Amino acid sequence: MKKIYIAVIFIFILSCSFAQGGLGYYYDYNGHFNVFDKGNNIQLESNHVDSIRAGVDYIAYIDYRGTLRVYYNGETQTIEEDVPSSMFATPYALVYKMAQRLMVFEHGEKKQLAKAVYEFTAEENIVTWVDMQSVYIMAHENGQTNIVEGSVSANVIRSCRTGNNIFAYSDMNNNFKVYYGGQVYETGATLITDYACGKNIVAYVDGFNNTFNVFYNNKARQISDRVPKSYTVAANMVSYVDFDDNFMLFYNGSIVQLESWVPLAQKARGNMIEYFNNTDLKMIYGGRTYNVDKFIPNPYVLLGPNSALYLDNNKRPKYFYKGKLATDFMNEEVKDMYLIWDLPVFKYGTNTIGFYYNGKLYDYETNK
Repeated sequence: MKKIYIAVIFIFILSCSFAQGGLGYYYDYNGHFNVFDKGNNIQLESNHVDSIRAGVDYIAYIDYRGTLRVYYNGETQTIEEDVPSSMFATPYALVYKMAQRLMVFEHGEKKQLAKAVYEFTAEENIVTWVDMQSVYIMAHENGQTNIVEGSVSANVIRSCRTGNNIFAYSDMNNNFKVYYGGQVYETGATLITDYACGKNIVAYVDGFNNTFNVFYNNKARQISDRVPKSYTVAANMVSYVDFDDNFMLFYNGSIVQLESWVPLAQKARGNMIEYFNNTDLKMIYGGRTYNVDKFIPNPYVLLGPNSALYLDNNKRPKYFYKGKLATDFMNEEVKDMYLIWDLPVFKYGTNTIGFYYNGKLYDYETNK
């Protein structure tokens, strides 16, 4: 196996602004439901709401009358008069069921995907479901709906997993297949013991040949002739600990040795992979490795699709976004913090909520 060694990139501290998407929400001191939209504060409801689902460009909720409403592009509209039986938020689409009906709200429009479904999965750019009438596996992406796998009985597939824009499954004959870009691809593998999906990529362990493989760029390929000790999958990349305890990265068709040791932890989300060893906190973004910080002990890091949020050794929040690190933007002691996709949200003071957007902290008084 050819190994490519790359230098670790040391990130710089960011004091200027940089843009990131996302909407936030909170209850003000009067109990009104408000949305934070790129620095603007807008009251949506004067009463309490339920079942809030937030995307990057919309916020959905159930109002006090039991109707489903969505805030999008500065306006709020009612899209259903009753409460959905289930709802799932992706960055740019709200996917939900009304009894058996499968619906989607995306780019400001509501659309019915199926009259009746057994179950569904929803990721950033793909929705999959089992149609109740035909028992077919169906997929919706980029405004198009396609048949993934047909069936002549109630048994369609043995197992399946969904990634950002990809769907992998084993059919009833144990053939491992990948649905991607509107097409179904045969991998040639039949005994898969483990697999995971990211964006544009599937990593899987071939139990028959005891190899580690990826489906990437419309084809399957072996990246290790031995089963890894651990692995994680993100957008266009897979990190893994090989048989010899080297920490490796498959990215954009190339294999890179990141470290000659086993990280204490590794996890992935969206375009991000985070790993930690000794005191070094490192991030992989866009195939590059960044030395982010030093910690004692192991830090707790929140990952967004393109970001990471954590408290340093002095309990101050730091925000890593697309290869840049923002610090010193808050002097208050943080009581709680979380990410809405890539938007950092903080709770501090007596009853204050803050949203860190475009290099600036916006704070509001809240009743919670």
